[in-house]
Amino acid sequence: GLSLQAAEKALKAARYSKDADKTNVHNLVENCYGLEDPELVELARELENLVGDSTRMRYPDRMSYPQIPNDVYSQGMAQKAKEIAEKIVDRVKRKLA
Repeated sequence: GLSLQAAEKALKAARYSKDADKTNVHNLVENCYGLEDPELVELARELENLVGDSTRMRYPDRMSYPQIPNDVYSQGMAQKAKEIAEKIVDRVKRKLA
């Protein structure tokens, strides 16, 4: 969950630095809008495809009862999500440097 939030916050920061337009969108790919960075879009799409709706990780009530996030996300998925999120954060850091 934290990796996904870090990626989302990084993308929002990149968007904000570009046009100072605050967004409440949680979709990672949509948060790439206007950044003109195909690699970021691809990473965001890969992360979204892996974990699905980002709110499911943070809000267990968004899951289908009786599932909780721990039932849906394996250790391997979590590690892959962390790796992709780190790439997104690193790429955004370079853009903002």
